[in-house]
Amino acid sequence: MLSVVVPVHNVLRYLDICLESLAGQTYRDLDVVLVDDGSTDGSGAVAAAWVARDPRFRLVSQANAGLGAARNAGAAVARGEYLAFVDADDVLPSYAFEVLVGALEKTGSDFATGDVRLLTDGVLTPSPLHRGTHRETRLAVDPRTARYLVYDRLACNKVWRRSFWGETRFPEGVHYEDIPVTVPLYGRARAVDVVGLPVYYWRQRPPGDPSISQRLAEQRNLEDRFAAVSTARRELPPDLATWYAETALQSDLRLVLEVLPDVDEAYRARFRKLASAFVADIDPGVLDRLPGRLATAWRLALGDDLDRLVALVRDVHASGLAGMAAWRDPAHPVSVTEVRWSGDDRLRLRVAGARSPLSMLWLHQGGAPHRVVATAVSGTASLHASRLAPGEWTVNIAPPRMLVRVTDPPPPLPSRWIDPATRVTPLARGGVLRLLVDRPTVYATVARQDGTDLCVEGVGRLEPDVLLHLELAPGIPSRSYPVVPAGDRWSVRLPLADLAAPPLALPAEPPAVWRAALGASSDPLLGGPDFTGAVIGAVVVAADARGVLTIT
Repeated sequence: MLSVVVPVHNVLRYLDICLESLAGQTYRDLDVVLVDDGSTDGSGAVAAAWVARDPRFRLVSQANAGLGAARNAGAAVARGEYLAFVDADDVLPSYAFEVLVGALEKTGSDFATGDVRLLTDGVLTPSPLHRGTHRETRLAVDPRTARYLVYDRLACNKVWRRSFWGETRFPEGVHYEDIPVTVPLYGRARAVDVVGLPVYYWRQRPPGDPSISQRLAEQRNLEDRFAAVSTARRELPPDLATWYAETALQSDLRLVLEVLPDVDEAYRARFRKLASAFVADIDPGVLDRLPGRLATAWRLALGDDLDRLVALVRDVHASGLAGMAAWRDPAHPVSVTEVRWSGDDRLRLRVAGARSPLSMLWLHQGGAPHRVVATAVSGTASLHASRLAPGEWTVNIAPPRMLVRVTDPPPPLPSRWIDPATRVTPLARGGVLRLLVDRPTVYATVARQDGTDLCVEGVGRLEPDVLLHLELAPGIPSRSYPVVPAGDRWSVRLPLADLAAPPLALPAEPPAVWRAALGASSDPLLGGPDFTGAVIGAVVVAADARGVLTIT
């Protein structure tokens, strides 16, 4: 069972859609604890109506004590093996808890965290806070070897194993309750599941109704943000504490730095006092690792020249860039702006930022010394993909001698079969262009309707008892079906009733897409060179850009 704690305080405008998204979860074993934190706008009555309607919902009422106290009150009466927190103005896709709990049940990790979308006026966009942490699904990650995960300090995009959560409590009577709780828990965790799939829609309220995290120019907001970061840093082991200080100066504390041109002198003076105390208390090497202009800003915060600091922030704003991109020193990285196939197996790359003419392009496979070199003319490089052995290859270019970055958003990266046995997929991983070469011995050839079933057939020898899995996130099966081998061919039947689309929480929400995988290792099942997909009512069976069989 999963207990979900939902603090409710004057959110009448948003509460119904939040609770509808919880009631519609495909993971059904829920214990939803609604904590009415002294609402005065009718939110408590809406919560009570949901309790009367759905036996999985419970209501706890208390005098207004703030978000941290409400979360603590709900967690104190939670019954589940797993624990989650949801803010009452946010929304969840229907598969969110199915995927997060499924990951924990497979791996035994201490908690699972998923990607986040910002919900603004009904439109979903990627959360900049999570763009780097949730690029792909990685299960049972050791946070000490993936320290960047502390950038994700939201509490509500996670499912916690209750035995790991223990007696943890949110601070009460302050803002930014998440930071001093989630960041130290990374330091305590043995393993974390990172799901590269949106599991939480974080509402950005309109200007007349801002949430706490949007009221950056309030002095209490400033005080509580520095206090939260400082508390979290003190509770981490030394190596993680130093790393977290570096991330905080680029994320949470950078946000209050950026409002300095728009606040009064009292706010600026308080900022300087808090910032100078924080920076003076950390390893001096942290500033040396920051982008140049950001390091300069924090060094100015140590001194008394607030006018120079404010002027620097204004210059950064004038760049027209957003987030950390505005603070990085001007640079011209080599990046690919177009990837296309030409002729038989030639892959052509249009490159920006390199000196012309390009003299060399090479690919490097893992730790192997093997390199493939191709010539380049007038900013366009070409290579023969048939020369590549199976595996993942990193693209490099000269001059200058460096990795080829991928623009954000990346250009379309088309995958193709270059011969009947080899499929090549350009992909962006970690912001770097790579080529994935597959020579599968098992793949699908056709998908078709057979009565009330979807029948998928393919070639390749399979052992008895192999299962085909449908996964919303790689390695986390949602549904599994037995594959029937027959010599060098095989088939599998999937009841169409199992593939009914779950309800969408929002009109703008994209439909869920399952990927097909085989066996205990969840190897992706590719569609073969002549794969024939199918459209059966609202179910679409196709091969995605990587060539993996998908069901939408």
